[in-house]
Amino acid sequence: MKRAIVASKRRGAWFWLDRKEKSIVYLSLKLDVKFESLELLRALASILKKLEQRGETLYAWLRRGSELAWAFSEFAVSCGNKDAVSWRNDRSYALYLGRILSSKGGTFGT
Repeated sequence: MKRAIVASKRRGAWFWLDRKEKSIVYLSLKLDVKFESLELLRALASILKKLEQRGETLYAWLRRGSELAWAFSEFAVSCGNKDAVSWRNDRSYALYLGRILSSKGGTFGT
């Protein structure tokens, strides 16, 4: 469970959870909870599933966006915009491109 939280924080998925979901996970870790409650087990499973799905989506957006940022940067540099080299390492720009231009999330589909 701790590894899932650390991985989701690295991918940024943790920050999409609401306060109640984060509290359930933290309390289940801090308190030595035995999973006798089926409702608690279902809640934790649901939260972990949400983290996994969100993390995969963010990773896919970032990967696709990085490819696009690199291509756009090369084109802009070849047209004379020397400052466009910095686009290649701009994570926010890559995430934006990946989210907007991905086949699932955007209207432009590639």
